Order: sequence, then structure tokens, then C-alpha cells
Amino acid sequence: GDQASINNDLVFSDFNKISVKDVCFSYPDSYPGKASDFLAGPFDEDITKGELLFIVGGNGSGKSTFIKLLTGLCYPDKGDIYVDSSRIDKTNYSALRNLFSAVYTDFHLFDKFYGVKNIDASTVNYWLKKMKMEDKVEYSDGGFTRTSLSTGQRKRLAFIAAMLEDKPILVLDEFAADQDPQFRKYFYETLLPELKLMGKTVIAVT
Repeated sequence: GDQASINNDLVFSDFNKISVKDVCFSYPDSYPGKASDFLAGPFDEDITKGELLFIVGGNGSGKSTFIKLLTGLCYPDKGDIYVDSSRIDKTNYSALRNLFSAVYTDFHLFDKFYGVKNIDASTVNYWLKKMKMEDKVEYSDGGFTRTSLSTGQRKRLAFIAAMLEDKPILVLDEFAADQDPQFRKYFYETLLPELKLMGKTVIAVT
């Protein structure tokens, strides 16, 4: 077959290690022909199955760009990403993306759980309780009953939606930023270690 065509049938059902090797990305400048002002990388990182990985850095240090490259939202200008022994290129990019569910800083919360099959109400209710949301929101008819919620609370619901997708890797980008101090402590000290015990690979940007 044509090697350049996108192989949407390819699926990484799981992985042992994702390797990011010497990956760089430049944001194109708004003026054609002008050299790019912003280059991110080179990034080198191995992500091992079951790991809890914190990505720490100041504003503008490239954390979000690294996450976009890792999760397949951006294509690197240079360097390679491997899932075990498979090199990622444009033909198998969607298979890389499918390993991740994420709650990004600019997350969007849908009314329903789109693309999630066979949602079990008791699982949703379990997570509502875990995320201290059982008094504020109910699950019904494939989605959350909404009341007026804070950004932090909406982010917790986005977390539940990401858990229901049940992908091998969960990415949480600045998740604790909008949470109250009590929940933030609970998130770091209780929730993240529990996710690790469940076998999730968790990447937390902070």
C-alpha cells in the first residue's frame, strides 16, 4: 500500500514506553519569509507505562508545546517520537493521539459524553463522589445536569469525562490551578497516587 497515506486502522491498544527524542517545534511567524521567533525544544523524555510524571516550568518554558507534541496535536519540525519500537509519522499519528485523554487548560466541557460507549451510571457516580461533585451535579441521559459551576468545578467534570474515555494515558494541564486549596491538596496527595495504583499513566503539568 501507499506508505504516505494515513492509516486510520492502526491502533496502539497499549504501550510500554513512549520516547521523545530531540523533538523541536517552531511556531511560524505572522510575516512570511521571516524567521520564526519562537522555537520550542529540543525535548527528550521517556514516558513509561504506569508512571506519574510531573512537567514543571515557568510561563513560556514550553510545557504546553511539549504536551501538544506528545499528544499528537502538533507535528514536530525535527526529532522523533516512538511508541515502543514504532516511529510516529503522519501515517500513524491518529494512533498516537488515541493513547491519550486530556484536560487542557483551555478545556471545553460538552453536555454529553461523546464517543464513549456503554457508560455505566454507577461509574459516573463513583467519579462524581471522588471529585467531590455529587452534591452539585447529577448524571442523567448521557451527560451532566448543569448548574452554575465555577471553572474549577467544570474542570473536575472534564476530568470525569476524560476518565470515562479510559485511555492508557491521562494528561492534566494545570489542573489544580482553579481548585480551592483543600481540593488541590486532595488532588496531589490522594487522587494522583490512586490513579497510579489503578495503572493509569498520568502526566501532570504544573
